[in-house]
Amino acid sequence: MSADSELGEEPLLSANFVFATLANFFNSMGSQMMNTTLPVYVLSIGGSNIQAGFVGGVLPITALLLRPLVGWVTDVWKRRSIAVIGSSFYGLASIVYALSDSIGTLVLGRVVHGVGISGYTTAANAYIVDIAPNKRRAEALGLFAVTTSLGLIIGPTIGFYIVSLFDFHWLFNFATLLAVITCIVSIFAREKHRPQKKLRQTWSLRTGILEVNALPMAWIALCLGFAMGSAANFIAIFAQSRGIENPGFYFTVQAIALLVSRAFSGRIADRHGRSAAIIPGTILISMALATLPLAHDLPHFMISAALFGLGFGAAQPATMALLADHVRSEKQGLGIATYYIGFDGGIFLGAISFGVVSQNWGFDLTWLFTSLCTLLGLLGLLWKRQPRVTAPE
Repeated sequence: MSADSELGEEPLLSANFVFATLANFFNSMGSQMMNTTLPVYVLSIGGSNIQAGFVGGVLPITALLLRPLVGWVTDVWKRRSIAVIGSSFYGLASIVYALSDSIGTLVLGRVVHGVGISGYTTAANAYIVDIAPNKRRAEALGLFAVTTSLGLIIGPTIGFYIVSLFDFHWLFNFATLLAVITCIVSIFAREKHRPQKKLRQTWSLRTGILEVNALPMAWIALCLGFAMGSAANFIAIFAQSRGIENPGFYFTVQAIALLVSRAFSGRIADRHGRSAAIIPGTILISMALATLPLAHDLPHFMISAALFGLGFGAAQPATMALLADHVRSEKQGLGIATYYIGFDGGIFLGAISFGVVSQNWGFDLTWLFTSLCTLLGLLGLLWKRQPRVTAPE
C-alpha cells in the first residue's frame, strides 16, 4: 500500500493528474512558440526593440489586471472549467496573430492571450494543489511544471523551424490547433469535490483583490518574472545579434535543464524546506543572466541556458509550494492569483525596462542589471509569515 493510500489521500500520479499535466504540455508548447518568436515577428514588420518589449509586456499586464477576479472565480466555481475557458483564449489569440499585420493588431492578440493565461495558469495550478497530497505539494507542482518544460523544449525550436520553412502564419495556425487539443484533453480531468460552504465567498475590495499571506511569495515571483520576461522577450534578438542563427536552441537547453531540475528539486523542497530549493535556484538564475555579456558563440549561450533552467526549475515550484503552505485551502485560487500578479508584473517590468535600457545602453549592461534585480527576490524569504496550513517538516 502506498503512503498516499495509508493517509487516505489521492495518489500523486492519478488519472486526473495525468490528464491535467498532458493538457499543460500542449498548452505550454503553443504558448512558448508565441512568446519566443513574436519579438522577432515585431522586428520583421518594422518594429523596434522598445516595441518588441511593449508587445511582450502587454500579455502579463493584461493577465495581472485580471488575476484578482479570476482568483476569486476559481475559488467559488470549478477549477477545470476555468482552465478550459483559459486555453480556448489561447487559440483565439493565435487566430488574431494570424490576421495581424501591424503592431496594434499584435497588441490586441496579446491582450486576448493575457486573458487566457490569467484563467488557465490560475485554475490549473490551483487544481494541482487540490489533488496533491499535502506532504508532496512541491513534488506535484514540480512534476506538473515538467510538462511546461517539455513544451519549452519543443515549442521554440519547432516554432523557429516552421518560420524558416514556411512563414509566421503557418506557426500561428499550428498554435491554434494546439489550443484546441488542450481544451479537449482538459475535459477528462475531473473536478475535486470541495465543501459547498467554502464555495460561496462574497467578493469585496478588501478580500477579493489579494491574499495577504501570499504577498511574500508574490515578491519572489515578481523577481523571477523580471528575469523570465527579460530572457523570453530578448534572448532571441540578442542571440541573433551575436550570430546565432536559431535562438530556439537556447530555449531547448533551458527547458531540458528545467526538466532535470524539476524532477528532483521538488523532493528536496518537501524534505529539507522550501528555502533549500529557492535560494540556490535564484542564485543560479542570476548567474545565468550575468554571464550573457560574455556569450559570443553557441556553447556559451548553452551554458547560460542550462544555469537558467536549473535555477528556475528549482525556485519556481518551491515558491508555489511555499505559498500553498501559507494559504487556507478555500483561498488557494486567490493565493495563486496573488502569486501570478507578482510573476506577471515581473514579466511586464522585465520586458519593458529591458527594451528601454537596452535601446539606450546596450544589451551587456542590461543583462547585469537584470541579474541584480533577480537576487532581490530572496528578500521574500525574510518576509514570509508562519504557515497556516500543513507544511513539510
